[in-house]
Amino acid sequence: MRAAAGAALILLAAAVDAGPRVASFSPGATRTLIDLGVADDIAAATRWCPLPATHAAARSCDAFAPDMERLKAARPEIVIVPRSANPLWPERCRKEGFRTVILSPESPDSVATDIRLIGAAVGCAEKAEALASRLGLAHSDTGPRRNIAIIWGGVTAGPQSYLAGPLRDWGYTLVPTKGSWSRLDWEEMTREDIAAIVWIEESEQDGPLAPSSQKLALLRQMPALERVRAVQSGSVYAGPSGSDWLPGSGLLALRQKLGAIPR
Repeated sequence: MRAAAGAALILLAAAVDAGPRVASFSPGATRTLIDLGVADDIAAATRWCPLPATHAAARSCDAFAPDMERLKAARPEIVIVPRSANPLWPERCRKEGFRTVILSPESPDSVATDIRLIGAAVGCAEKAEALASRLGLAHSDTGPRRNIAIIWGGVTAGPQSYLAGPLRDWGYTLVPTKGSWSRLDWEEMTREDIAAIVWIEESEQDGPLAPSSQKLALLRQMPALERVRAVQSGSVYAGPSGSDWLPGSGLLALRQKLGAIPR
């Protein structure tokens, strides 16, 4: 009898401690939930989300082909969706009674804004504020900066991308100097004083940045790039995308990774 009562108390305590069940249609948002300490409350996620294989969440979320029946089966209370998803999907989620969090349009401040939105939704506003503040999105204009090119999947990150805000406060200016993500244009690269080139390679795993002799050799095959400072100095790096490069609190790991690039 006592054992049964004890088990019931344990179950009751677990139920009290548990937060709202969350369905995340954004891998970056999932990383933020993990860093907020509410990974156990994730009921559904995308197959790209940085969750261990043993996590109980259904991998049924797809922002571009959402399925309401699969979402209902996960029984979430909160649904997090990126703004680039199917524009009718958030309204459908609301009509079904789900509390719906729509992530911000991409901008230099969007990651910090989204961390705060997610934290408020899951009852972790103070933790979220601490994470957002650590990104350093104050846009301080003091101190020297270095031009850096970040190449990912044939495009380069620009000053309106979600990477721009954190990198700016860490002492970097993204090249090219316009837009969010631009098609890789080697001719434009030759017109900029680029101190370092970082090549991000698609991977589900996180990992460090390291000098890449392979990428450097590729760039040195292009005569036009011989005058680019990063190519001349061999300051060409590569690393896996993982979740540290996604628009979420994983970006906090980037400052240390970029520290591998000599000043």
